[in-house]
Amino acid sequence: MSANVTDVAALEEFRRALIRFREELGVAIAEADSEIKSTFIWLERDRMLHWRRAVPRFEEELTSAKTALFRKEMQTMGTGQRPSTIDEKKAVERVKRKVEHARERLEYTRRWLATLERDVSLFKSAMSPMSSLVDRDLPDAIQRLRNMVLALEAYLAAPNVSLGEQLERTRAKFASMRRAGEARTAEEQAQADREQAELEQDERAIAAARDAAIRTLNGGGGA
Repeated sequence: MSANVTDVAALEEFRRALIRFREELGVAIAEADSEIKSTFIWLERDRMLHWRRAVPRFEEELTSAKTALFRKEMQTMGTGQRPSTIDEKKAVERVKRKVEHARERLEYTRRWLATLERDVSLFKSAMSPMSSLVDRDLPDAIQRLRNMVLALEAYLAAPNVSLGEQLERTRAKFASMRRAGEARTAEEQAQADREQAELEQDERAIAAARDAAIRTLNGGGGA
């Protein structure tokens, strides 16, 4: 008697979909991390450095402008009148605004860095479950699905073989595929030390699938 199991292809397609989802999710997380690092670098090495250098440079310009104004004010013309200092005063005011602007931007940059550090800490805390999903949960699920597909394929090929023999054949088939490099993926390699335990855990699921298929073949009755 054979069991009419028809969902092996669906299981394999679901496994492939999980692999694609994990890859896409991993890329999204990596891109977010990259954007965060880029923003930190821009603020710390570009903006912060720029304004730290600009403030003393503009302060020196202000000192020079004030000195020029003072000298002009001390001058006297042949008639005893003092020369106009309008241009010098405008220059002083113009440089004052540059100094104030540079100081403001430097302070804003400090605040943005502090805010970014706080927000990044919150972001990483919120992303911790997602990282665990990518690094542990999804690889586990992908490996389990692969084991189940291999076991069901072997069962369909020889449904009358005992479950113990079936599992041994599945282990042998999976080991052979790994040696040939056909089933090797980064996720499966990371779970290599747990394959044996997972196959044993899947034994009950395989037996249940076989029994359900036999009941379906018999119209819902016993074997």
